[in-house]
Amino acid sequence: MRIRRSVLLFFLAAASFLSARNGDGKFAWPLAIDDGISSTFQEFRANHFHAGIDLRTMKRTGFPVLAVADGTVERLTVSRRGYGRSLLLRHAGGVTSLYSHLDRFRPDLEDVVRRVRAASGKKYFGDHVLTGPLAVRRGEVIAFSGESGAGFAHLHLEIRNADGRAVNPLKVIGTLPPDTQSPRLNGVLLRSRAGTLINGDCGEFYFRLRRAGDAYAPTEPLRINGPCDVVLHAVDLSGVAHVVAPYRLEASLDGKPVFAIAFDFLSRDDNNQLGMLYDMAYSRPSDYFFNLCSQEGFALENTRARLADELQRLEPGPHELRVLVSDAQGNRSLAVLPLSKDGAGEPRSFQRRIAAVDPGSGWMQRAAFSVHANRGELMVKAEDFPAPAAQLKLRVIQGKEERVLAAREYEKGLFFSFQPLSHEPTLQLRFELTVDGRVVEARQKVLRLVWLKNHMTQSVRLGAFTAEFGATTVREPTVLLLEEVALCPDLPLLGVPVRSQPCHFAFLDAVQFKFRVPAGTERIAQLGIFRYQPAKRSWVYVPTRHESGEGTMSCRVLTAGTFALLRDAFPPAVSLQPPSSRLREKLRRLVVLISDKGKGIDDESLTVRLNGRKLDAEFDPDWGHVLITELESLRSGRNELRVQVADLGGNRSDKVLIFSLR
Repeated sequence: MRIRRSVLLFFLAAASFLSARNGDGKFAWPLAIDDGISSTFQEFRANHFHAGIDLRTMKRTGFPVLAVADGTVERLTVSRRGYGRSLLLRHAGGVTSLYSHLDRFRPDLEDVVRRVRAASGKKYFGDHVLTGPLAVRRGEVIAFSGESGAGFAHLHLEIRNADGRAVNPLKVIGTLPPDTQSPRLNGVLLRSRAGTLINGDCGEFYFRLRRAGDAYAPTEPLRINGPCDVVLHAVDLSGVAHVVAPYRLEASLDGKPVFAIAFDFLSRDDNNQLGMLYDMAYSRPSDYFFNLCSQEGFALENTRARLADELQRLEPGPHELRVLVSDAQGNRSLAVLPLSKDGAGEPRSFQRRIAAVDPGSGWMQRAAFSVHANRGELMVKAEDFPAPAAQLKLRVIQGKEERVLAAREYEKGLFFSFQPLSHEPTLQLRFELTVDGRVVEARQKVLRLVWLKNHMTQSVRLGAFTAEFGATTVREPTVLLLEEVALCPDLPLLGVPVRSQPCHFAFLDAVQFKFRVPAGTERIAQLGIFRYQPAKRSWVYVPTRHESGEGTMSCRVLTAGTFALLRDAFPPAVSLQPPSSRLREKLRRLVVLISDKGKGIDDESLTVRLNGRKLDAEFDPDWGHVLITELESLRSGRNELRVQVADLGGNRSDKVLIFSLR
């Protein structure tokens, strides 16, 4: 069967080689098969843009990988994580191409790997630059696709120009797989700025889009009275209907271009603009929310217009926002968003239920007050508050500064909108209900916040938590709220979890979150800072450093969120997947399942012995298993598989797994 498959792959590679040689001068397709694309250029990742494209490989490994152009093999890399096995080719004009997650290199390059391993004594030796040039032709086999490093079976391809900037491979490869799928536009999110009302309410609101004829349209009318952020929820579908990111987005307001971006080039420094393009609260791989409101420093956007400012300048009446989304092969989808601009006059009647105020009625204590922050503004809402706006005041006290604000109406109640008064982290809100000019009821709320500004370093404490912000954390003034929250993680909790919000934007420079370690705490290695994932209702470990001189645990963060200092007190769980056959002659592999609900598995700690013989085994974090294919020591009857492994908290498991074969 293996011989038959190798022959098939040889003919596939040969056919592709001939096709590549007869191309149109552009780069060749890098695989001897076509199973479609699973990730496109500049897609969202948690802390960076995707710098290449990912090609599907039928969930299998071992397909010939082909040089996209004539060149020389410059570097081989063998790493346990990241790109795994990868190969770098240098082409004419200083252009390079990188092929990653390989299963193996072609035979002459595998000889190089064996020599480097022997000389270094390391299985994963990292980068190795070839001492002599090894020329390859366009379409020539250079390696075989695999599953090494991070992710499941696929091929990652990057192409960089002479300046080192990544180039979108879909724009330079001559013949792409067929794709007739248009982008799918799911919805639009509007987020209030400066107290703007959106359909009579202030805050953040998501509106679904439905296809109506040749365009997408919202399922309900959109009405605003001022500036707001506009975030488009859109994805593209590759030729095999796999969800990927689109290639181009263009927006116009009443015919005037207000946003344009195309994913053509990417440099390493562009990664600090990730949160300018993608909404960080909702974007994740395979689901994308695009900020259509440009801001200072957003160099990837081409119009340099500011949509929020354009919305602010609109005259009252009907308007239209059009957003065109395209993929790299010319498939397009259009969203037509009718906008109605209300006048800015106050007050406005929302047909709210308004009652006469009786002193001592307890309305203030029953009221639901909520706080929203966006950019440099705070919005405080009193939902279902039946008093007229003239009877509710808000006294804001921050350090030595004090200000009294009048309430404004929205559809469900009253609200206030304001900027912080100073950089003092404690802000007191005193709500006062008045009758005939005298206060009859009052209620207080205390906020802890940071008013972030460019060129200003700040450090703010809340209990055992400290947040440290650098001078270039933001470009534009931004408010960040901090509060202690009641959450009960599965792991032992050392202190109160702290929520920082909003989390829809990314910090542009390093931000440190720290938790003070309680006095007398032992086994420091078990401690770690974890982030709460609301969608999964789970906690994930954030790489943490022990600052012994300060008595704290610290981590670097890219966005706000909910964090806690937890103790990883549980060892990894180890089990044996039932063998696929009970016949020794037919058994081809054993699968050991390993999981850890704390800081994660320590790869270097793994030791596997089968019937006393030590095996060369590795843990695959993507699958959560260890594949054992060295089965020479298997025997009929009782077999003993001993697995020793530790997690990053130093908790160890030593498990003996018994199974029988015939």
